[in-house]
Amino acid sequence: MPPTRNPNHYDVVVLGAGFAGSLLAMILAKQGMRVAIVDRSEHPRFAIGESSTPAADFLLEHLVQRYQLDELRPLTRFGSWRDSMPELVCGCKRGFSYFWHGGDDGFVAGDDHRDELLVSASESREVADTQWYRADVDAYFFDVARKCGVSAWVNTSVKSIDHLADQDWRLCLTKDRGSETLTTSFIVDATGGNRLLLRELGVPNETESLLTHSSATFSHFDDVRSLSDWLDSRGAKRNDYPFVAEDSAVHHLFADGWMWNLGFENGRTSVGFVFDESQNTHSHTRAKQRDLNAVIAERPVLRELLGDARLASFPGRVFQTDRLQRLASVAAGSDWAALPFTAGFIDPLHSTGIAHSISGVQRLSQILLAESGATRPESLHAYSDAVRSELRLIDKLVWGCYVGLRDFRLFTAWSMIYFAVATTFEHAFHDNQGDASDGNIMGFLAADQRLVTNCVNELTGELRSLVERDAFESDGDVDAFVAQIRRTISPLNRVGLFTPPIANMYHRTAAK
Repeated sequence: MPPTRNPNHYDVVVLGAGFAGSLLAMILAKQGMRVAIVDRSEHPRFAIGESSTPAADFLLEHLVQRYQLDELRPLTRFGSWRDSMPELVCGCKRGFSYFWHGGDDGFVAGDDHRDELLVSASESREVADTQWYRADVDAYFFDVARKCGVSAWVNTSVKSIDHLADQDWRLCLTKDRGSETLTTSFIVDATGGNRLLLRELGVPNETESLLTHSSATFSHFDDVRSLSDWLDSRGAKRNDYPFVAEDSAVHHLFADGWMWNLGFENGRTSVGFVFDESQNTHSHTRAKQRDLNAVIAERPVLRELLGDARLASFPGRVFQTDRLQRLASVAAGSDWAALPFTAGFIDPLHSTGIAHSISGVQRLSQILLAESGATRPESLHAYSDAVRSELRLIDKLVWGCYVGLRDFRLFTAWSMIYFAVATTFEHAFHDNQGDASDGNIMGFLAADQRLVTNCVNELTGELRSLVERDAFESDGDVDAFVAQIRRTISPLNRVGLFTPPIANMYHRTAAK
């Protein structure tokens, strides 16, 4: 007679039922592993981190094809998502748009597009990226995971986690005044900022080593004024734009921070203001001191931009954060791992969150499915190092943009470094179908390529030196550094950055 199988033993337990945890769980379950998801709440629920990118689409499409995730296939493009699954709310994202309000005269719409920057990420709405309405999308990913055989423990608290031996974990759960015990060989922490397993293991925090320092206040609004209408009222030359301004991740830039504006097809808009905390000496973040309503009330241009907008009934409140950044000293051990957004987070400025999360799922699924025994710890160690290196790369790409809030020419130039790195990764991923020739998965944003890291590190070092010397005292100082950025990124510049036919208007940057 075969031995009795323990119904509460799983090959993998995933802590956290967001889209990334659910995606990893469904992949493992479809390949025959016993997987459970544990989450302290249930769906639907409010979440941000809503803006995808070409990298996110490429990565998700790669996983859909590799693991036959047909239920997710329409979500890799705006056109197919809208046509096949209109019940899942999303928005169209053709690219990134930036409007500069930080000068003495505020935003000026001129023929030279001095205060505007639009960078396309797709050639049409049909193949565009998407803004994810996370309440719908996360719930859908979770439902698909359950249909794939994943056991779900929702509205469930983790009372304790005991590491009995290598590949031997015991989790004590509580739900509805009852308790349950799960055992597993491997745990994945997908709890994001809650860092449930990382805190239990006492993993040190290295946040203070990061350059970026920001906080945010945000929510969802209904009846936000049309951005195109506002631009027309300012006399903007919208015929030069590579896409309709609303079909993008919209950034309104100020000297002390920036506001995001992400529109969804149901008329709802995600709005948030991110404060630069680099000069804040107060014990509380600026976001904790002034919520979004206060920020809007004290800035006439934001009242213009939002018009008669009203706070959406869901979530029905405004959120305020402490410092956004976090970085763990390690992202994996021999029998556990944290997804990238749990191991660390930098800032929403470049919309890297969704893609980085999917990249982590891609790598962990390959490790857990293809390797065991002596080889797995080495791969997990490499995964940990890679995730931390990627977060530090994002930190540098974001930090320089915050320095650039003092002068839009500097912001625009530093953002070109991000677009050079992002398009380098997108083209390399497309050319290699996500896997390098030696079988290793390439690093997110090409963070494992020496050319990329050398370029970013050189420019970051120079900018830090200039900031410490307060060297940006004249237009000539800014122009000289902009020229240096242009020269340094030239080996990565495959899409005509710095040389658009129309100033600050980029019509073609995406890998097809």
